[in-house]
Amino acid sequence: MAEPMSPAVLTVNQRARRQRVVDAGLALLSRRDYERIQVKDVAEEADVALGTLYHYFSSKEHLFAEVLVKWAGTLRTSLTRHPLSADTPQQQLTEALHRSIRAFQRQPQLARLVAALELSSDPFATEILARLDQTTTSVYLDLLSGIEPLRARAIVRTADAVFDSMLRAWSAGRLPIVDLYDYVSDAVALLFGQPVGAAAAAAGRAQRGAGDRDADRG
Repeated sequence: MAEPMSPAVLTVNQRARRQRVVDAGLALLSRRDYERIQVKDVAEEADVALGTLYHYFSSKEHLFAEVLVKWAGTLRTSLTRHPLSADTPQQQLTEALHRSIRAFQRQPQLARLVAALELSSDPFATEILARLDQTTTSVYLDLLSGIEPLRARAIVRTADAVFDSMLRAWSAGRLPIVDLYDYVSDAVALLFGQPVGAAAAAAGRAQRGAGDRDADRG
């Protein structure tokens, strides 16, 4: 596997060209699934030579891990621009996770990309996914600032594991989207020692309704 150029040593023009490749990958992913995209398609979309693309990315997995980071980076921005309406840490974490579900619901090919990249053996892709996981965890931990740190991290780690597992099941067509919302709601409720069922399901339905309205406006 060729060693790609580190972003830290790139010139301004090279960084811009590398970013153009990432943007091209995200644009292609909005039109078709990851499995149907070839690296040469991304090079053509970005208007760069295939060899140039491989200067920046070691593999298709490495490239699309960066694409996923770019897309997922909108979560913190969304929370800043559109603050959560919930009051308690439990409700805020649930609402934030539901926002993530709605984002994947609008672009299910991104959920399938997550599942595909989790199987990658490319060390560069693996490192990027680990960094992405840390970033996402920090977003959720910020919502639990009033809770003892070790307990807050355990809550986030467990809730995120349920989210990830159920997201894969939904993206593979094995789980209805309604159940994805409800499983996440129930997991958070249990972690906070709260009853599950009707209240969590109602919260999930409210979030799904908001997602439907967002889709209608989009």
